[in-house]
Amino acid sequence: MTIEIRPCADRDELREYGRIVSYVFASEEGMDDELAATQPEWTVCAFVDGKMASTLGVWPFTVRLNGVPVPMGGVTAVGTLPNYRRRGLLRQTMRRALETMYERRQPLAILWASMAAIYQRFGYGLASTGVTYRFDPRLAGLAQRPNITGQIELLTTDEAYPVIKPVFIEWATPRNLVIHRSAELWRVSTFRPPKKGLPVHVAVYRDADGTPRGYAVYTAQGVEHAPDEGEQEIRVNELVALDASAWMALWEFLRSHDLARRIELRAVSPDDPAPLLLLEPRVLNRRTQDAIWMRVVDVQRALEARAYGAAGRLTISLTADDECPWNSGTYELETNGPRAEVRRVSGPGADITLEPAALASLLAGQWSASFLARAGRLEAADEAKLRLADDLFRTAYAPFCPNGF
Repeated sequence: MTIEIRPCADRDELREYGRIVSYVFASEEGMDDELAATQPEWTVCAFVDGKMASTLGVWPFTVRLNGVPVPMGGVTAVGTLPNYRRRGLLRQTMRRALETMYERRQPLAILWASMAAIYQRFGYGLASTGVTYRFDPRLAGLAQRPNITGQIELLTTDEAYPVIKPVFIEWATPRNLVIHRSAELWRVSTFRPPKKGLPVHVAVYRDADGTPRGYAVYTAQGVEHAPDEGEQEIRVNELVALDASAWMALWEFLRSHDLARRIELRAVSPDDPAPLLLLEPRVLNRRTQDAIWMRVVDVQRALEARAYGAAGRLTISLTADDECPWNSGTYELETNGPRAEVRRVSGPGADITLEPAALASLLAGQWSASFLARAGRLEAADEAKLRLADDLFRTAYAPFCPNGF
């Protein structure tokens, strides 16, 4: 058996890559949209005796990390045909992908995990959670009557794109784990309907001056076998608001669909204001699940890339990193908050010691150093160093990635 690990050589191999991914994930719609946005050099595949057997893609993203733009590799389309499983193909493709990201100076890798158990083996740590609301709009009234002075405008996705893109950029700039969106990502993710052919609507809120301050991207469809004829369900792909007035105006607009008996918000940040603004927040049926998993590809560049919650100096020891051996060692982080300098140091006595997966969670702001220590995933020299680590890695916003990829 001869195994070759390499990118797709051309568009023909890219189509085979798409066929395998569609099979592995039992996709009814295929991979046409994703393939149109994928370059062959973004792929890493395993070929067994000349036949493609395992796939992996890495999209070149720029992602906000505590308000700072950082290059990251968006790992996607990871799959192996069942007749080639248990041969170590995924490990080989993942290692090659990590090496390639390191060479391309992408210090962090992110992905949505079909199974977390797969990726924790490769040093990925939980970097964000996502929230889903599913509720009866008749029961989800606001606690206080909103003072809405603007108005809602209904647009198609083509009409809305130039209007809402600046709103999204302003909203995303200070945030944490939000991807800089290309036109392709808007098309294949944000504007993608749950069912092919279903119209996607965009409601834009303009304030009293006519300035766009928020928007909702959503679909509406009839509910099969519903007891009431004409019953509808609204699915919201994204709700972005630059202030509370915009958020409340969009919320009330969504609730104003008289035939809707269910509204589902499918990508909600953990620090979304709904629980604070609703009269009865339990009707949201709030569900939290794992979202983005992150892998530290280059410790020094990753530590230098982000902004910190305080000024200080901390030494960080990373235990043996089998997948990215160049990372193992001890680093001194010195930051004034907005900027940081990092250098390798030698000798015992690091302020904190942790494994690659825990470092990813800490960098993202998903877990604090104290939480990781209580879980046995981080060791600190003393309580003062632990509190310092908490202060340094604090983020202004909860980590949240609204886009699938």
